[in-house]
Amino acid sequence: MGFKQFWQWMTTDPSKKKLDEKGNVIPHKKHKLGKFVVLFILINSILGSSLFYLPSLGVISSGAASIIAWVALFIIATLIMMYMAELITLHPTSGGTYEFCKRAYGRFGSFMGGWLIWVAGNMGMALNIVAAAEYFIPNNIANKMVLRLIFAGVWIIALNFMAFRGIDAGAIMLVIFGVIASIVVVLMTLPSFLDFGSLFSGSFAVPFKLTYLDPFFRHSGISILGYLGLSLLLISEAFFGFEAISYMADEVENTKKLPNIMIGAILVSGAVMLLYLLSSLGTVSYHDYVTDARPFAVQALNTMGEFGQQIVVFGMYLVIIGAAAAWPITGSRLIQAMSKDKLFVEQLAVSHPVHKSPHRAIFFQTGIVTIICLLIFLLNWSDSYRSIYMIYVIIGLVMLALVLFTVPILRRKEKHLERVYKAPFGTLGPIAIGVGIVALIANWIFIEGGVATSLLEIAGSFILFGLPFYFLVEMLYNPESIRGVNDKLAYLVLLTDKLFFPISIRNTLLKDMGDLKGKKILEYGSSVGTLTRKLGERVGDKGQIYAVDFSLTKAKIVEKRTKHLKHVKSIHHPHLHDVILDIPQKVDGIISVGMLSHMQKPAVMLEKLSHHINKGGEIVFLDFDKFFYIIPNVKWLESNEKLHDMFSKAGFEVEVTRKRGLLWQYIVVVGVKK
Repeated sequence: MGFKQFWQWMTTDPSKKKLDEKGNVIPHKKHKLGKFVVLFILINSILGSSLFYLPSLGVISSGAASIIAWVALFIIATLIMMYMAELITLHPTSGGTYEFCKRAYGRFGSFMGGWLIWVAGNMGMALNIVAAAEYFIPNNIANKMVLRLIFAGVWIIALNFMAFRGIDAGAIMLVIFGVIASIVVVLMTLPSFLDFGSLFSGSFAVPFKLTYLDPFFRHSGISILGYLGLSLLLISEAFFGFEAISYMADEVENTKKLPNIMIGAILVSGAVMLLYLLSSLGTVSYHDYVTDARPFAVQALNTMGEFGQQIVVFGMYLVIIGAAAAWPITGSRLIQAMSKDKLFVEQLAVSHPVHKSPHRAIFFQTGIVTIICLLIFLLNWSDSYRSIYMIYVIIGLVMLALVLFTVPILRRKEKHLERVYKAPFGTLGPIAIGVGIVALIANWIFIEGGVATSLLEIAGSFILFGLPFYFLVEMLYNPESIRGVNDKLAYLVLLTDKLFFPISIRNTLLKDMGDLKGKKILEYGSSVGTLTRKLGERVGDKGQIYAVDFSLTKAKIVEKRTKHLKHVKSIHHPHLHDVILDIPQKVDGIISVGMLSHMQKPAVMLEKLSHHINKGGEIVFLDFDKFFYIIPNVKWLESNEKLHDMFSKAGFEVEVTRKRGLLWQYIVVVGVKK
């Protein structure tokens, strides 16, 4: 055993030390999540999002009767948990709810499912971070905004750092927050039904007052149902978040036990939450609920005094932060899954070599959540927090319906697969919940009118914003979309070619090609022929231009625009996975604009192109990256080293340079055939 083997031996847990035949320590198998870990992760996801804000929303809407809405909510949530259990045990992957959408819907449907999950998750985390900052740093503190921004930034970085460290660190964090949430609920609930101070002094007193529940209904007649429906919509966020376990399903020790754990978690959380709500209704007056932003602090003061209030309030801050803790883990895995399917930028699919976490996705999300937090802090709306919250709820409900509808769809599409667990009412249940969601939103519009309509329109704009993003990723990775869009936009490109393909860039490319007179040139990616005509003039009658494009419409435009140049031949080449050219001779040079990013197998295609060029022949490739200096192009364009290596393996000796443009970065590859 050498020093390396000895060091591995000394630094490895004795119970896990195993050596291979060469004396090296065999890495132990990664720990899986046990049932108690899963239970506390679920408790944190459910209770963490329910305790601090939702009770007051329900009480303000319908008074003490809001407890009826909570009972209805957890009945519905139990049924939803059953559907989630069926889906998770059917497909226990790190793709979570996105995986179900991917299997149930087409490419567009799966993207929209993932997009809605991602938007709602980022908004939910940002709302929790902002709420914690505002509660922790009250309005009467000097420089409150600066301190709140620092507070939010520290927690965003801390939570994402734990996600960066991998699933083990993330799971430990979620379990700790789950334990804290349980302790806070106990501290809030028990003293409301039993005065421990008087008990220790030999007497018996109950802080709970039934008079606080009077009147039980704050409205009369049919409006009772309307406002209970509004309460149900307002508190519906309580059952968001428990899908977090779907993104960790492949890390669970025994997925067959997940249905019992999940249903048990929602039942326990429901019972605990109802008991807590009842204790709150009996110790906090309706007036305090309406006028105080922190009714839980009022409850703690009424039942435990100032010292108890300080403990509970601090614990509640941690519970609020805990509600945000799962998203960096689940959201980054969602992005990674979508990126692997080429429904998000492919660069974000990479896992960290040590921690195995989707670190690029985590860094990306850190920035997005930070931006959303800043917007919430800076918005000057009336009750901006509630407005953003309602937008988040609407997007979340649409996302939830989309996921639930995968249950009946997958029962038909994947009826051959064995189901460890099968939820009741597999078709009727999801449809009924979907109809119920529509009814709740309609009731909200009826009660709040223009305010509800405006927020609904904003929520819809977030959903519709996914369309151009989908269009973008399709243009990067889907050959059919690339060809189809290029065909449809061919004449628009012709009109705007001078704007997006300026003369200065054309002249640079032609200069890099050198003296072209009498040469045979392959233009791979001729577009609408703007550069083709210049090439035809440069090579002269004794030269030859083979103008190739994958768009049939563009190839026809090139043919019309160069019909006076008999030595220019326009070729339609629809392939984006291979180069299959029937040209009679090898060429003296290759020039290409915008084709590197469209190549689906760039290494193969460059090698095929090298077969069509003479030794010493010159090449010039132009492409684009960092659109609007934010959006990256395909991953093989991300570094000069990757491009240099790829061209070198194809038989070219090249130099790669990048030039700043108005809306993007130009990538120029110049070289010769070796």
